[in-house]
Amino acid sequence: DDIMRDLEDRTASLTRIQRSHQEHLQVLRYGKTEFYSAHHDFFDPAHYAKDKRTLGMIQNGRRNRMATVFWYLSDVEVGGETVFPKHNGAPQPVDFKDCSRGLKVKPEKGKVIIFYSLDAAGEMDDLSLHGACPVKEGIKWAANKWVWNDEMGFL
Repeated sequence: DDIMRDLEDRTASLTRIQRSHQEHLQVLRYGKTEFYSAHHDFFDPAHYAKDKRTLGMIQNGRRNRMATVFWYLSDVEVGGETVFPKHNGAPQPVDFKDCSRGLKVKPEKGKVIIFYSLDAAGEMDDLSLHGACPVKEGIKWAANKWVWNDEMGFL
């Protein structure tokens, strides 16, 4: 489909990483009160010690999600921010649903953010912890693409 191909090309242009490293587009909808607790987009091999399928996919950590491209597809009246609770090296949050601290990005239609899950050395970056704050008024539509540090064959 031409629209999907255009998004894949734009993602490759923004990240300077070829299309073969991208996962399929994921579209998200958050209604009133819905949120997503803070998490990382990378796969930590330590968390998948008993999951041979995932460990094989990430080759025990050699391959991983490197970056996230996130599109805001709608304005949100109140709430729905993307929060990075460990911004500027803040300590690990006690409550992964807490949106009161850290860097917050307001959802505005047409806005695109890119953040990296791996640092320049290819190590998992704990500062990439992020979540979706509760939507208080309106509906949040968004989409994301994960970009890997290796060809994955998703597309």
